[in-house]
Amino acid sequence: MKLVRIVAITAAVLSSCIAASAQQAAPAKAKPAAKSALADVLVDNRREATLLELTLKPKAKGAEDIVLAKDLGPGTKLNAKLPPKSGCVFDVAGSFDDESTLEVAGVNLCKDKRLTLVE
Repeated sequence: MKLVRIVAITAAVLSSCIAASAQQAAPAKAKPAAKSALADVLVDNRREATLLELTLKPKAKGAEDIVLAKDLGPGTKLNAKLPPKSGCVFDVAGSFDDESTLEVAGVNLCKDKRLTLVE
C-alpha cells in the first residue's frame, strides 16, 4: 500500500516538473512590429472653395513645416503621407481661392487621422 502511494506521489511530482519545464522551454511569441504613430492623413475638402495650400506646423522639436495638400478642389479628398518622426500634434494653416484662411492650433493627428475642411 505504501509503495503504491509513493509511486503515485512520485508520478505526480514528475508530471508537474515536466509541465513546468515545458512552459519555461516554450519560445515566447514574437511581438508584432510597432507601427509608426502616423502614416496617412485623409484631407477632405467639403468647402465650396479650392484649397490652395494646407500646411502642418509640428510641435515636435526640430521638425519642419509640412505642406500636406495643394490645389484640392471642392468636394475632393486626398490621402497624404506624413514623414516619420514628425510627431502627433500640429498647428494647421490653410488658404483657399476665395481668400479665406484656416488656422487651428494643437490638432492631434494620432487620435484622428482625418482633416475635414468645412465652411
